[in-house]
Amino acid sequence: ISYPMTARFDSVPNRRAIVHRRALADELAALDAPDTMRLRQAAALHLKKALEAGRAEIARRLLEHPARGHESAASGAFLMDQLLRVLWDFTLARLYPNNNPSAAERMVLLAVGGYGRGEMAPHSDVDIGFITPWKQTSWSEQVIESMLYSLWDMGLKVGHSSRSLDEMVREAKADVTVRTALLESRYVWGDTALYDEAAARFRTDVQHGTARAFIAQKLAERDERHRKM
Repeated sequence: ISYPMTARFDSVPNRRAIVHRRALADELAALDAPDTMRLRQAAALHLKKALEAGRAEIARRLLEHPARGHESAASGAFLMDQLLRVLWDFTLARLYPNNNPSAAERMVLLAVGGYGRGEMAPHSDVDIGFITPWKQTSWSEQVIESMLYSLWDMGLKVGHSSRSLDEMVREAKADVTVRTALLESRYVWGDTALYDEAAARFRTDVQHGTARAFIAQKLAERDERHRKM
């Protein structure tokens, strides 16, 4: 589990031409609507336009330089990071404000799988995970549900999970697919201290002393996939 792959994103030139996060956040801040649902829908519409514009810019660059596939994949992940950060901030500030969150109401958003590696092909699924310290509160459930609805309204295919720290450890130990996804995950936005705690728990409770068994499981998984295909 790692912090943002800044080195990978540093290879993307003129990133603000793909998406300008501050300008987009200002657009959303100026929105007004009579209720939470319509405010969320209005924000999702702005985010969808930014997504389409960003994708068009990435596609234009790839047509100009067809050999720059790695740059294009990193650009797609960068675009999604910025949109998720704007959506997160808007959801917490405008839709479900919580001026005095309890310790249980901390939350962090992870990118997992290929997106976690900082690689995103055009129109691929957006694989994300929400981590909470303990069992979700009603507030954190509302925030997660609202963000997912917004992402669906943007036309995205979303693979998602929401786990407490204990659930994360338990499921990663029990399922090699979950462990692999978390191994490739990275921080996108939210509570950095909680993220650090999740990363430490993953290292000590899941990874420590199990590398050989994990590699054997992955090889068996590969052999089974080859047998099926």
